[in-house]
Amino acid sequence: MLFFTTVFFFAGVSSLIAAEPDELILGARQALIDYRHAIEDLAVQNPDEAERIRQILAPVESDRIYLPRLPLEVGSLKSVPFLREIREKYAEEQFKRAKQAAEKKRGTLAMQLALAAIAANPDHEEIRNLLGFKLHENCWRTAWEIERLQKGFVDHPVFGWMPQEHAQRYTAGERFIKNRWVSVTEEAELRANINNGWEIDTEHYRLKTNHSLEEGVRLSRRMEHFYRAWKLLFFRFQLSDETLSKMFKGTGPSGSPPRHRVLFYRSKADYVADLRPIEPNTEVLELSGGYYSPATKTAYFFPLDDTMDEDDAEFVRKTPYHEGTHQLFLETRPPKQPGQTANFWIVEGIAMFMETLSVEDNFYVLGNVADPRLTTARRHKHEHGYYVPFDKLVRLNHPSFNSFPQVQRLYSQAAGMTHFLMLAEDGRYRDSVVQLLLLTYSGTDLPSSLSMLTKRSFVELDTEYDWFLKTTVSTDQNRNR
Repeated sequence: MLFFTTVFFFAGVSSLIAAEPDELILGARQALIDYRHAIEDLAVQNPDEAERIRQILAPVESDRIYLPRLPLEVGSLKSVPFLREIREKYAEEQFKRAKQAAEKKRGTLAMQLALAAIAANPDHEEIRNLLGFKLHENCWRTAWEIERLQKGFVDHPVFGWMPQEHAQRYTAGERFIKNRWVSVTEEAELRANINNGWEIDTEHYRLKTNHSLEEGVRLSRRMEHFYRAWKLLFFRFQLSDETLSKMFKGTGPSGSPPRHRVLFYRSKADYVADLRPIEPNTEVLELSGGYYSPATKTAYFFPLDDTMDEDDAEFVRKTPYHEGTHQLFLETRPPKQPGQTANFWIVEGIAMFMETLSVEDNFYVLGNVADPRLTTARRHKHEHGYYVPFDKLVRLNHPSFNSFPQVQRLYSQAAGMTHFLMLAEDGRYRDSVVQLLLLTYSGTDLPSSLSMLTKRSFVELDTEYDWFLKTTVSTDQNRNR
C-alpha cells in the first residue's frame, strides 16, 4: 500500500486509494513499485551518488503531501548514467495512463498521474505544456514570463522584474522613480505613504508596499510559490473533468489569470490605521497577523519586528498563506460568500492547513502532525474534554461559528479535523475535501455534504478522527525532540 499511495501524493486528492482498483490504478501501482526498485538498485550500484539518486523520490511519509516543485532549467536529468533512462521510461508510462484517464473524464486520476510523471521527468514537454510552461532559451517559462523577457525585462534576484538596463544601476544603489534616477534614501522618502509605494508585479500578484522594494519582492516570491502549490493541490476546484480532458488534448482554457492584490505595510501601526475603515473593530486588527477583505479583493500584511516573541513571529510569518488561501478560493470562482448556511469550519480549517506549506528541495510540502494547531486540538480533546462532534460542527455557519463558546478552541479543532481529512489513511478523504470546498464556495453545500462525499456517517468520522489524533502522537513527539 505504501508504494501505491506515493503515486498520488503529488496531486493532493487521493480518494482513489479507497476506491476499487481498476486496470489503470493497478498499472500505476505496479509502475511505481518497479520505478522505486529501479532507483534503489541504481543507488546501491552508485554509492557515491546514492543520496542524490534517492532524493528524486518523495519521502514516504503519511503525514505529508508532496507536490512537485519543477526546475527552471532544462537538463535536470543529466546526472548518473542510466538514471535518465529510468526516469523517462516511468514518466512516459504514467503519462500514457494519465491521457487514458483524461479521455474517460477521470480528471483526478489524470492529474495525479501527470504530476507523478513530471516529478520523475521535469523536462516532459507535453506535461510542461499542460501545466502552462513553454521552452524558452533552454528554460521552462510561462507565457507571462516569456512576454516579459521578450520586452527586455530580467528577473533580478533582489529587485524582481525590471528593464534589463536598470539592473546594474539598482545594484549600484540608484533608484528610478517618476522618470528620474534618485538615491535609495530619496526614493524611500517619496514612497513612505503606501499610496505612492513600490508596485511589484508577478504572474499572479500585484503587490504594493511602503516597506522596501527588496522586502516586497521577497514576499511576492513567497506568494508565487504559495500560488503554485495551491494550484496543484486544488486543481479540481478550478477545473472540471471536461476542461481537464480538453487540456490533455492541448485545447485547454486560454487567457491570463487575474492578478490578486496585496498591500504590504512597513509597520503594524500603518496596517491597523489603514484598515480601520474596512474593519472598525481595532481589537480584531491588533490581534491579527494579516487580513483579507472580500469587499476590496485585497490581502493586507505587515512585517515581523523585534518586539515580537517567537510565537507571534511565527503567526505573522504564516498568515500570508492563511489569508492567501481565502483570497484564492474567493477570487478563483464567481464570488459567493462561503459558510452562510453551514460548513464554515472548512473555510477556516483549510486556511490553517495551508499554513503548513514549506519548500523543500524538489517539492512543495504540506501537512505536519507536529503542527501546533493540530497539537492544540489533540490536547483540547484528550486532556480538556473539549470536542464538538462533526454532526454539530457542520451545521455552524459563519456567525454561529464565530460566536460559539470557546471559539479559539473551535478554530483549533477545525484545523485538526482538516488535517485528518487531508492526511488520514494516505489521503483517502482528500478529494472529498476539495468537493466540499466546491460546494461551500458555490453556496450549494448542505450540513450533510461531508457525510455524503466521504460515504461515512458523522459518528464514523468522529471515531476515525479520534484514532487519527491518537496514532499521530508518537510522530508528533519524535519530531519535537
